[in-house]
Amino acid sequence: MGVLYGRYYELTLYSRFSSEYLKITAPVQVKFEVSYYSGTGSIKGTAQITIYGLNVTSMDQIISKYDRVKLVAGYNDSFDTIFDGNVFIPSKGRSGPEQYLLLHCSMISQVETDARINKTWGSGTRVCDIVQEVAADLGVPYVFAPAIDSTSNNFWPSLGRVAKLSAAAPPYAVLDDLGRSFGFVVYRLVNKVLIIPVSGGGSGNSHEISAENGMEGSPLFTSGSTVNVVTRINTKILPGDEIVVKSRYSVASAQDASFSDQSQLTQVKSGKYYVGSIMHTGDFYSDAWSTSIQGDSRGVGWNPVTKGDANG
Repeated sequence: MGVLYGRYYELTLYSRFSSEYLKITAPVQVKFEVSYYSGTGSIKGTAQITIYGLNVTSMDQIISKYDRVKLVAGYNDSFDTIFDGNVFIPSKGRSGPEQYLLLHCSMISQVETDARINKTWGSGTRVCDIVQEVAADLGVPYVFAPAIDSTSNNFWPSLGRVAKLSAAAPPYAVLDDLGRSFGFVVYRLVNKVLIIPVSGGGSGNSHEISAENGMEGSPLFTSGSTVNVVTRINTKILPGDEIVVKSRYSVASAQDASFSDQSQLTQVKSGKYYVGSIMHTGDFYSDAWSTSIQGDSRGVGWNPVTKGDANG
Protein backbone atom coordinates (compact mmCIF):
# COMPACT_ATOMS: atom_id res chain seq x y z
CA MET A 1 0.00 0.00 0.00
CA GLY A 2 2.92 2.34 0.71
CA VAL A 3 4.14 1.73 -2.86
CA LEU A 4 0.62 2.36 -4.22
CA TYR A 5 0.32 5.75 -2.53
CA GLY A 6 4.01 6.62 -2.74
CA ARG A 7 3.79 7.48 0.96
CA TYR A 8 6.55 6.90 3.47
CA TYR A 9 6.87 7.18 7.23
CA GLU A 10 9.26 6.00 9.92
CA LEU A 11 8.39 6.27 13.60
CA THR A 12 11.14 5.82 16.18
CA LEU A 13 10.40 5.54 19.90
CA TYR A 14 13.41 6.05 22.15
CA SER A 15 14.49 7.15 25.62
CA ARG A 16 16.62 9.91 27.12
CA PHE A 17 17.99 7.37 29.58
CA SER A 18 19.08 4.44 27.39
CA SER A 19 20.26 3.53 23.89
CA GLU A 20 17.32 1.19 23.33
CA TYR A 21 14.79 2.16 20.65
CA LEU A 22 11.84 0.78 18.68
CA LYS A 23 11.35 1.57 14.98
CA ILE A 24 7.90 1.28 13.37
CA THR A 25 7.25 1.46 9.61
CA ALA A 26 4.63 0.30 7.08
CA PRO A 27 2.57 -1.86 6.96
CA VAL A 28 1.70 -0.74 10.52
CA GLN A 29 -1.14 1.80 10.40
CA VAL A 30 -0.40 5.21 11.94
CA LYS A 31 -2.20 8.53 12.12
CA PHE A 32 -0.61 11.83 13.09
CA GLU A 33 -1.16 15.56 13.48
CA VAL A 34 2.00 17.61 13.85
CA SER A 35 1.69 21.37 14.43
CA TYR A 36 4.24 24.19 14.40
CA TYR A 37 3.10 27.54 15.82
CA SER A 38 4.51 30.34 17.93
CA GLY A 39 2.24 29.51 20.89
CA THR A 40 2.77 30.73 24.44
CA GLY A 41 5.55 29.72 26.79
CA SER A 42 6.58 26.10 26.25
CA ILE A 43 3.59 25.27 24.01
CA LYS A 44 5.12 25.88 20.58
CA GLY A 45 5.10 22.58 18.70
CA THR A 46 2.93 19.54 19.36
CA ALA A 47 2.02 16.16 17.90
CA GLN A 48 -0.66 13.54 18.33
CA ILE A 49 0.49 10.18 17.00
CA THR A 50 -1.73 7.08 16.95
CA ILE A 51 -0.30 3.59 16.39
CA TYR A 52 -2.67 0.73 15.52
CA GLY A 53 -2.36 -3.04 15.65
CA LEU A 54 -0.39 -3.33 18.89
CA ASN A 55 -1.26 -5.83 21.60
CA VAL A 56 -1.60 -4.78 25.23
CA THR A 57 1.85 -6.10 26.17
CA SER A 58 3.54 -4.11 23.39
CA MET A 59 1.69 -0.94 24.38
CA ASP A 60 2.66 -1.35 28.04
CA GLN A 61 6.31 -1.85 27.07
CA ILE A 62 6.30 1.28 24.91
CA ILE A 63 4.75 3.34 27.70
CA SER A 64 7.25 2.10 30.29
CA LYS A 65 10.41 2.24 28.15
CA TYR A 66 10.20 5.26 25.86
CA ASP A 67 9.68 8.95 26.56
CA ARG A 68 10.76 10.39 23.19
CA VAL A 69 9.46 10.00 19.64
CA LYS A 70 10.82 10.91 16.21
CA LEU A 71 8.58 10.95 13.13
CA VAL A 72 9.86 10.99 9.55
CA ALA A 73 7.18 11.38 6.87
CA GLY A 74 6.69 12.24 3.22
CA TYR A 75 6.98 10.17 0.07
CA ASN A 76 9.29 7.41 -1.11
CA ASP A 77 11.38 9.92 -3.07
CA SER A 78 11.15 12.84 -0.61
CA PHE A 79 10.84 12.60 3.17
CA ASP A 80 12.20 14.33 6.24
CA THR A 81 11.86 14.53 10.02
CA ILE A 82 8.70 16.45 10.92
CA PHE A 83 8.75 15.84 14.67
CA ASP A 84 11.25 14.94 17.38
CA GLY A 85 10.11 15.51 20.94
CA ASN A 86 8.81 14.35 24.31
CA VAL A 87 5.92 11.98 24.91
CA PHE A 88 4.03 13.58 27.79
CA ILE A 89 0.71 11.68 27.76
CA PRO A 90 0.46 8.11 26.38
CA SER A 91 -2.97 6.47 26.41
CA LYS A 92 -4.47 3.19 25.22
CA GLY A 93 -7.78 2.97 23.38
CA ARG A 94 -9.95 0.95 21.05
CA SER A 95 -11.63 1.76 17.73
CA GLY A 96 -14.07 -1.03 16.92
CA PRO A 97 -12.13 -4.30 17.13
CA GLU A 98 -8.75 -2.57 16.85
CA GLN A 99 -6.61 -1.37 19.74
CA TYR A 100 -4.42 1.68 19.46
CA LEU A 101 -1.82 3.66 21.39
CA LEU A 102 -2.23 7.46 21.32
CA LEU A 103 0.82 9.60 22.09
CA HIS A 104 0.44 13.29 22.99
CA CYS A 105 3.82 14.89 22.38
CA SER A 106 5.64 18.21 22.69
CA MET A 107 8.55 19.46 20.61
CA ILE A 108 10.10 21.07 23.68
CA SER A 109 12.34 18.83 25.76
CA GLN A 110 12.30 18.44 29.52
CA VAL A 111 15.64 20.27 29.73
CA GLU A 112 14.10 23.30 27.99
CA THR A 113 11.02 23.12 30.22
CA ASP A 114 13.15 23.05 33.38
CA ALA A 115 15.43 25.94 32.34
CA ARG A 116 15.00 29.27 34.14
CA ILE A 117 16.30 32.82 33.73
CA ASN A 118 17.06 34.91 36.83
CA LYS A 119 18.99 37.98 35.79
CA THR A 120 19.03 41.78 35.59
CA TRP A 121 20.47 43.69 32.63
CA GLY A 122 21.80 47.16 33.25
CA SER A 123 21.17 50.45 31.51
CA GLY A 124 22.37 50.58 27.91
CA THR A 125 22.19 46.84 27.18
CA ARG A 126 21.01 46.21 23.63
CA VAL A 127 17.65 44.43 23.37
CA CYS A 128 19.00 42.09 20.68
CA ASP A 129 21.85 41.04 23.00
CA ILE A 130 19.33 40.24 25.75
CA VAL A 131 17.25 38.15 23.33
CA GLN A 132 20.36 36.29 22.21
CA GLU A 133 21.48 35.62 25.78
CA VAL A 134 18.07 34.29 26.81
CA ALA A 135 17.89 32.08 23.70
CA ALA A 136 21.31 30.62 24.54
CA ASP A 137 19.93 29.42 27.89
CA LEU A 138 17.42 27.15 26.11
CA GLY A 139 20.18 24.62 25.50
CA VAL A 140 19.28 24.02 21.83
CA PRO A 141 20.51 25.68 18.61
CA TYR A 142 18.79 28.96 17.79
CA VAL A 143 18.59 31.07 14.64
CA PHE A 144 17.70 34.73 14.16
CA ALA A 145 16.12 35.69 10.83
CA PRO A 146 17.42 38.08 9.74
CA ALA A 147 20.76 37.50 11.42
CA ILE A 148 21.55 39.95 14.22
CA ASP A 149 24.64 41.16 12.33
CA SER A 150 22.90 41.32 8.93
CA THR A 151 24.10 44.22 6.80
CA SER A 152 20.93 44.24 4.68
CA ASN A 153 18.33 44.29 7.49
CA ASN A 154 18.71 46.27 10.72
CA PHE A 155 15.61 44.97 12.55
CA TRP A 156 17.50 43.65 15.58
CA PRO A 157 19.86 46.61 16.15
CA SER A 158 16.91 48.99 15.69
CA LEU A 159 15.21 47.60 18.82
CA GLY A 160 17.45 49.88 20.85
CA ARG A 161 18.66 49.55 24.43
CA VAL A 162 17.00 49.08 27.81
CA ALA A 163 17.17 51.41 30.79
CA LYS A 164 17.06 48.34 33.05
CA LEU A 165 15.43 44.93 32.71
CA SER A 166 14.95 42.06 35.17
CA ALA A 167 13.64 38.58 34.38
CA ALA A 168 12.86 35.61 36.63
CA ALA A 169 10.99 33.06 34.52
CA PRO A 170 11.51 30.19 32.04
CA PRO A 171 13.42 31.33 28.91
CA TYR A 172 10.46 30.82 26.55
CA ALA A 173 8.26 33.01 28.77
CA VAL A 174 10.93 35.73 28.81
CA LEU A 175 11.30 35.55 25.02
CA ASP A 176 7.52 35.75 24.55
CA ASP A 177 7.32 38.83 26.80
CA LEU A 178 10.14 40.50 24.88
CA GLY A 179 8.52 39.50 21.60
CA ARG A 180 5.24 41.16 22.51
CA SER A 181 7.09 44.35 23.43
CA PHE A 182 9.49 44.46 20.48
CA GLY A 183 7.63 42.74 17.65
CA PHE A 184 9.09 39.26 17.16
CA VAL A 185 7.89 35.66 17.59
CA VAL A 186 9.57 32.42 18.66
CA TYR A 187 9.11 28.99 17.05
CA ARG A 188 10.43 25.63 18.25
CA LEU A 189 11.17 23.57 15.14
CA VAL A 190 12.55 20.04 14.87
CA ASN A 191 16.21 20.89 15.40
CA LYS A 192 16.30 24.55 16.39
CA VAL A 193 14.57 27.61 17.80
CA LEU A 194 13.64 30.20 15.18
CA ILE A 195 13.25 33.87 16.21
CA ILE A 196 11.80 36.20 13.57
CA PRO A 197 10.14 39.64 13.34
CA VAL A 198 6.34 39.74 13.25
CA SER A 199 6.55 41.94 10.16
CA GLY A 200 9.12 41.75 7.42
CA GLY A 201 10.54 39.28 4.96
CA GLY A 202 10.51 36.21 7.18
CA SER A 203 13.26 33.59 6.96
CA GLY A 204 14.34 34.39 3.41
CA ASN A 205 13.17 31.03 2.00
CA SER A 206 10.39 31.02 -0.61
CA HIS A 207 8.07 28.27 -1.93
CA GLU A 208 5.44 28.30 -4.65
CA ILE A 209 2.15 26.53 -3.92
CA SER A 210 -0.13 25.78 -6.86
CA ALA A 211 -2.17 22.98 -8.42
CA GLU A 212 0.92 22.07 -10.46
CA ASN A 213 2.98 21.17 -7.39
CA GLY A 214 0.48 19.62 -5.00
CA MET A 215 -2.06 22.18 -3.78
CA GLU A 216 -5.31 20.49 -2.73
CA GLY A 217 -8.56 22.34 -3.41
CA SER A 218 -8.63 26.14 -3.42
CA PRO A 219 -7.00 28.53 -0.96
CA LEU A 220 -9.28 30.10 1.64
CA PHE A 221 -8.89 33.87 2.04
CA THR A 222 -10.34 35.58 5.10
CA SER A 223 -11.16 39.26 5.41
CA GLY A 224 -7.85 41.04 5.78
CA SER A 225 -4.46 39.50 5.26
CA THR A 226 -4.71 35.76 5.94
CA VAL A 227 -4.76 32.76 3.64
CA ASN A 228 -5.23 29.08 4.51
CA VAL A 229 -3.96 26.61 1.94
CA VAL A 230 -3.54 22.81 1.87
CA THR A 231 -0.94 20.91 -0.12
CA ARG A 232 0.38 17.35 -0.27
CA ILE A 233 2.80 16.79 2.61
CA ASN A 234 5.64 19.25 2.18
CA THR A 235 8.40 18.93 4.77
CA LYS A 236 10.45 21.81 3.32
CA ILE A 237 8.04 24.62 4.24
CA LEU A 238 8.65 26.04 7.72
CA PRO A 239 7.25 28.92 9.79
CA GLY A 240 8.68 32.24 8.65
CA ASP A 241 9.13 31.05 5.06
CA GLU A 242 7.50 32.95 2.23
CA ILE A 243 4.82 31.16 0.22
CA VAL A 244 3.64 32.30 -3.20
CA VAL A 245 0.08 31.00 -3.55
CA LYS A 246 -1.10 30.69 -7.16
CA SER A 247 -4.66 29.69 -7.92
CA ARG A 248 -7.27 30.31 -10.61
CA TYR A 249 -9.99 30.08 -7.97
CA SER A 250 -10.30 31.02 -4.31
CA VAL A 251 -12.80 30.69 -1.49
CA ALA A 252 -13.72 33.61 0.76
CA SER A 253 -14.68 33.11 4.40
CA ALA A 254 -17.98 34.79 5.27
CA GLN A 255 -17.13 35.10 8.96
CA ASP A 256 -16.80 38.73 10.07
CA ALA A 257 -16.74 39.94 6.47
CA SER A 258 -19.06 42.42 4.75
CA PHE A 259 -20.48 41.97 1.26
CA SER A 260 -17.86 44.34 -0.15
CA ASP A 261 -15.14 42.28 1.56
CA GLN A 262 -16.51 39.17 -0.14
CA SER A 263 -16.53 40.87 -3.54
CA GLN A 264 -12.88 41.80 -3.12
CA LEU A 265 -11.79 38.47 -1.70
CA THR A 266 -13.28 36.35 -4.47
CA GLN A 267 -11.17 38.29 -6.96
CA VAL A 268 -7.95 37.31 -5.19
CA LYS A 269 -6.26 34.52 -7.15
CA SER A 270 -2.73 34.56 -5.80
CA GLY A 271 -0.35 36.42 -3.54
CA LYS A 272 2.69 36.34 -1.28
CA TYR A 273 2.46 35.46 2.41
CA TYR A 274 4.76 34.32 5.16
CA VAL A 275 3.97 31.16 7.06
CA GLY A 276 2.52 31.68 10.53
CA SER A 277 1.60 28.08 11.38
CA ILE A 278 1.77 24.60 9.86
CA MET A 279 -0.04 21.32 10.48
CA HIS A 280 1.08 18.03 8.93
CA THR A 281 -1.77 15.49 8.89
CA GLY A 282 -1.34 11.82 8.02
CA ASP A 283 -3.50 8.70 7.94
CA PHE A 284 -1.39 6.09 6.18
CA TYR A 285 -4.21 3.96 4.77
CA SER A 286 -6.77 6.71 4.23
CA ASP A 287 -7.09 10.03 2.37
CA ALA A 288 -5.21 12.41 4.66
CA TRP A 289 -1.54 12.97 3.81
CA SER A 290 -1.26 16.74 3.66
CA THR A 291 0.23 19.97 5.00
CA SER A 292 -2.11 22.80 6.04
CA ILE A 293 -0.56 26.26 6.09
CA GLN A 294 -1.80 29.56 7.47
CA GLY A 295 -0.06 32.50 5.85
CA ASP A 296 -0.06 36.17 6.76
CA SER A 297 0.48 39.02 4.32
CA ARG A 298 4.08 40.10 3.95
CA GLY A 299 5.14 42.93 6.19
CA VAL A 300 3.41 45.90 7.75
CA GLY A 301 0.87 47.50 5.42
CA TRP A 302 0.82 44.70 2.84
CA ASN A 303 -2.74 43.55 2.16
CA PRO A 304 -3.42 41.35 -0.87
CA VAL A 305 -7.04 42.57 -0.96
CA THR A 306 -6.32 46.31 -1.12
CA LYS A 307 -2.86 46.25 -2.72
CA GLY A 308 -3.41 43.56 -5.35
CA ASP A 309 -2.06 40.08 -5.84
CA ALA A 310 1.11 40.72 -7.82
CA ASN A 311 3.71 37.99 -7.46
CA GLY A 312 6.67 40.27 -8.07
